[in-house]
Amino acid sequence: MTQHRIPSSLLTDVPPLEVRTVTLAINVGDLAERTLHPLCDAMYQRVLARSQAFVAACGTVAADYGIPILQRRVYVTPLERIAEGFGPEDLVNIARTLDGAAANAHLDLIGGYFVRAAQAMSSTSRQMIAALPAILAQTDRVQTAVEAASRPAGVNLDVVELLGHKVKEAAAATADRSGIGAAYLGVLANVPPDGPPVAGSCPSDGWGELTVHVSVSAMGPIQQAVKQRLQDDPRASLATLSGDIKTAAFQATRIAEVIGRAIARQLGADFGRVDLSLAPTIRSGQTITELLQLLGVSKFGSPGTAAALLLVLSSVKAGGAFASADIASDVSILLPVLRDSGLVSATEAGSLAVEHLARLSAVGAQGLDLIPVPGDTTPATLSAVMADQLASAVVNGRMTVVRLVPVPGKSAGERVSFGRGLGDGVVLPLPSSDDAALIHRSGRIPPLG
Repeated sequence: MTQHRIPSSLLTDVPPLEVRTVTLAINVGDLAERTLHPLCDAMYQRVLARSQAFVAACGTVAADYGIPILQRRVYVTPLERIAEGFGPEDLVNIARTLDGAAANAHLDLIGGYFVRAAQAMSSTSRQMIAALPAILAQTDRVQTAVEAASRPAGVNLDVVELLGHKVKEAAAATADRSGIGAAYLGVLANVPPDGPPVAGSCPSDGWGELTVHVSVSAMGPIQQAVKQRLQDDPRASLATLSGDIKTAAFQATRIAEVIGRAIARQLGADFGRVDLSLAPTIRSGQTITELLQLLGVSKFGSPGTAAALLLVLSSVKAGGAFASADIASDVSILLPVLRDSGLVSATEAGSLAVEHLARLSAVGAQGLDLIPVPGDTTPATLSAVMADQLASAVVNGRMTVVRLVPVPGKSAGERVSFGRGLGDGVVLPLPSSDDAALIHRSGRIPPLG
């Protein structure tokens, strides 16, 4: 086997590197069968064959370059078009077909069950949303998403009200697994047409049959760079630290693109976008909280948190933009509470609440992501929290994700353990009030204009 090497100029003073995710988007729009079983069979065969080739290519390229790939994902597109004419039970079977193909191909996740409903709900959208609780209860790897708001359209409150019920139903249907089904339903705003694939959404129109997207894993290199600088100069200025973050982001981005393009070549696929979004993991040295503490924030959620996040985001975006011409249009900082051990510690210490996380979306955080909330939270309260976050997204125009997990039988402050790579967490309280009056008013909140 030929051992390819990353240019040494990209490896200088960089800790062990990795790629966060490689995603293969598979176009299934030409599957014309309108009978359920032939459609499922054709979809299964296509997704399985191409996913197996994709997983093999990821393994080969990772070994050749000596760069680990943390997650391998597939998104099918445009599933909403395929779903036309099918009812909820049929859609559950389609989702189970995708889940089976993903399991047999050893994928970490399969997405594309994505509903666009920021303007209004079509009959297909309603059927797809109605099927969500059963899909999330009967699959292990299927990530679903609904776009309920956008800057041009405003907030579709009809969809938001319905989704409060579906999140609650998904959690109840998976009560034996701490309500984990709700963690695989993302409520989105401002989904960019060019990607990257995020939380179940997937760009569709304008792409080819197979497209490879790649996500940068820059948290480790950035922390290493900042640590090294502070060891050499404990009083380093923000400009100096920003420069170090830019350099680390540049190196991580170049390496991720090299890996992504190599996989695309092996598959005969197009290369799509590089996602620069900064994401933590549950491992030490890979959390946003540790990085902010290095920069001088005493604890996550305390004064200075938003300013430090802006410094990190602007530096990462600038460094990545120099490294690649194919950067995704939306670059964010992901704050998934269940995937960041530092955020879990901050919630335990009482320095972090849902309100803090909501405010951070103004400086580039990607919404309220993977947040466990009390199991007795009403659907109206869930919808109201979603509506607030989506309203902010309409104003600032940024991609936003809301994934709330009402944990059956758990109250605020209690610990909860999830499987499937989500780690442990602490249930966060939500403000106690009667939110039903606003949420039950039908219609759409218009954009600013």
